[in-house]
Amino acid sequence: MLYFNFINPYIVYAFIIIFTACTIHAIFNYRIFISKHKKIILLIVSGLLIWTQLARYLGVFLKGEFTFTESLPFYMCRLSVLVLLYYTLTKDKRVESFLFYWGATGLAGIIYPNGSIGNIVNLTETFYIDHFFLSIMPFFLVVYQGYKPSLKDLLIITGLMAILLYSFIPINNLIGSDYFYLKDQSIIGIMFPGLSSYIFATIHYLVAFVYFSIFYFGFRNKNYKIEQVKL
Repeated sequence: MLYFNFINPYIVYAFIIIFTACTIHAIFNYRIFISKHKKIILLIVSGLLIWTQLARYLGVFLKGEFTFTESLPFYMCRLSVLVLLYYTLTKDKRVESFLFYWGATGLAGIIYPNGSIGNIVNLTETFYIDHFFLSIMPFFLVVYQGYKPSLKDLLIITGLMAILLYSFIPINNLIGSDYFYLKDQSIIGIMFPGLSSYIFATIHYLVAFVYFSIFYFGFRNKNYKIEQVKL
């Protein structure tokens, strides 16, 4: 639940949706301002992401609630956030393709959180902060970092997702975990209950391929000419 749980969680959810849409709009329409303040923006993002990771993992550990079956970051968005934090600290361009495609899952995660829509009441600030930054990152990379999506990157990132999903099916069965929600199956599990993890994994990465392809075709020929501010 929200740390500030006196706020109606559905109001918070609606606000985050609107704020994310406004931020994406600003990325395209306030390029000079954002470009001039890019260093500060990335420092703020780094600080907030460090806080969310400490709150999520250190908090669980200090409470004595850490378990290997639930507390490790083997989820799409949690892995993406760790890579995003690494990127904001290092500016390593080798992970830009990962953040462009896989980071886009953050937008899907905000639009439809895992499970039924009633799960909104269980979302915390760490969820919203992480998913907000993941949601805007594909647009930021293209407009301000000069990233150009390629078909090769699309196939590699989708293939990586497939490998991870299939690999964790026996791991989940062995240790009794549900990493990558291969048993819970989120909205797919609600629509088609009782699916095997292998069928879900196949549907998952095929849908992801279509979703990533939308980003690829939408930005592959875009060229945002703006004075680049060195980081």
